[in-house]
Amino acid sequence: MTSLQLLLFLVCVVTSARAYHVLCVFPIPSRSHNSLGKGIVEALLGAGHEVTWATPFPPKESIKGLKLIDVSATSSVSEMIDMNDQRNADAGIALIRTFAANITRLSLSVPALQQAIVSGKYDAVVTESFFNDAEAGYGAVLQVPWILLSSVSIMPHLEAIIDEVRSITTIPLLFNNAPTPMGFWDRLTNIFIYSAMTISNLLERPNTVAFYESLFAPLAAARGIALPPFEEALYNVSVLLVNSHPAFAPPMSLPPNVVEIGGYHINPETPPLPKDLQHILDSSPQGVVYFSMGSVLKSSRLSERTRREILEVFGSLSQTVLWKFEEELKDLPKNVIVRPWMPQSSILAHPNVKVFITHGGLLSTLETLHYGVPILAVPVFGDQPSNADRAVRHGFAKSIQYKPDMANDMKVALNEMLSNDSYYTRARYLSKIFSDKVVPPAKLISHYVKVAIETNGAYHLRSKSLLYPWYQRWLVDIIAALMLACLAVYVAARRVLCYLWTSVNGGHCNRIKVKKN
Repeated sequence: MTSLQLLLFLVCVVTSARAYHVLCVFPIPSRSHNSLGKGIVEALLGAGHEVTWATPFPPKESIKGLKLIDVSATSSVSEMIDMNDQRNADAGIALIRTFAANITRLSLSVPALQQAIVSGKYDAVVTESFFNDAEAGYGAVLQVPWILLSSVSIMPHLEAIIDEVRSITTIPLLFNNAPTPMGFWDRLTNIFIYSAMTISNLLERPNTVAFYESLFAPLAAARGIALPPFEEALYNVSVLLVNSHPAFAPPMSLPPNVVEIGGYHINPETPPLPKDLQHILDSSPQGVVYFSMGSVLKSSRLSERTRREILEVFGSLSQTVLWKFEEELKDLPKNVIVRPWMPQSSILAHPNVKVFITHGGLLSTLETLHYGVPILAVPVFGDQPSNADRAVRHGFAKSIQYKPDMANDMKVALNEMLSNDSYYTRARYLSKIFSDKVVPPAKLISHYVKVAIETNGAYHLRSKSLLYPWYQRWLVDIIAALMLACLAVYVAARRVLCYLWTSVNGGHCNRIKVKKN
C-alpha cells in the first residue's frame, strides 16, 4: 500500500468514526417517558457520540460522553395531578395540553437549558412529541436537524407534519378501540374523532404560535438569529422515530424518514435478578404472577377495601405473586411478596412468570411482547385502554375495568388465563415476531441521526407531499380543471349543434320545439 493510499484509508476511517454532539430534551416528569429518553441517549452514546441530556431524573453516576441538564423543576407539574383520581384520568385534551405547556415552560426556565440553546454547539436535537408543537423551537433556534420521537404509534397529527394524512379510513385512531378492518360505524367514528381533533388544533393554533414565539424568540435573539415562522419550524422534522412495531401496531404506509423502533428502550442484555428474587422465582413451580401499575399510577393509593379484596384474590392462587407496592403491607398471604421496586425486565424474562397484571402502558406492553408473557390489563387513561384492547384482539391478553370493586373481575380473568395455555402460547409466538429484527433499534436510532446530520436534514428521505398546497394534494385544481373542460366541451358542442341546426332549418336553437303525440 502506497503512502497516499494509506493516508486516504486513514481519512476514511476517521471520517466514518466521527462523533457528533446531540442535544436530547426529554423533560416529562414520568419514569416511563424518562426511559424513552434514556433509550435514545444510550443508543447515541453507544455509537460514540456526545450527548447533552435534559432530564428530570439525571443519573447519579458519571457517564463518558454524557453531559446532564437537570430539569427536575418539571416534577412539580406531575405532583399536582393524581392519575388515580378518575376525574383526572377522564380529563379531556385541554388538561393534557396545559400539562404539556407547563412542562415546556418550566424546563425552559432552567438556566442551564437556556444556556445550551443560546450558546451550545450541536449537530442535531432530539425531542419527544407530547401535545405541544411549540417545542419545534428547539430545532428552529439551534438551526440543526430536528429528530422527533413519538412515544406511541404514529397519529394523524404527526402524519400531517411529515406527510399527508392517509390512515383515517383504514387504521383505528388511538382513542377508537376498533378492530381492523373497521366497519362502517367504526370508520365514521374515526372520521368524527379526527375532525374534532383537527378543528381543536386549528382553534388552538394561535395560542401555540404565541407560546412558541414567547419562549423561543428571546433565545433566538440571544443566539443572534431571527426565529423562523412557526409553520416553517413545525414542518421541518428531519426524522420521526416511532415507538411501535408491526407485531402490535397496524402496519402503515410511511415515508422513509419515519422509522419504527418499537422496544428500543429494552436492554438487549437483561440484567440478572437479585439473589433473593432469583430464588423466589426459581422455587415457584406453579408459576409467578407479577403485578405492577407503573410509575404514575400508585398501587398505594388504592382504597383499603380494594387492597384487601385484591390480596384475598392473590391468596387464593397456587402461584407466587410479586406486587410492586410503594408502601409496607401487613398480614400478607404466604404466596404474596410486596416490594416498593421490582426489576421488571428481569422478572418478565424468567420462564416461570405466567401472567403480568399491568396498567397497559405501551412500554410495559412492548416488554411483554419482547419476553413473551401474557398480560391482564387494567387500563386507566391515555393510550392504555387502546393498548389493552389491541392486546386482547391479538390473543395474548384479557382486560378488566379499573374500579374500586375490580377484585372479582381480576379473579375471574386470572383463573381463565392461568388455566388456558392459549394466552401464553400466543404471547410466545408474538415474541418471536417482535424479536426478529434485522437491525437492533439502537442501531437504527444512531444511523438515522447520523444520516440527518450528514445530509443536513435528510431531505432525500422526506415525503414531497408537503411541497404542494392542500388544494393540489387533494386534486381540487385538477378536478376543477376537468369540470371546466367538460363544461367547455358541452358549451362548444351545443353551439356547434345550434349552428348546424340553424344552417339547415333556419331560426334559432332556443325556438326548437318537440312535436308531441
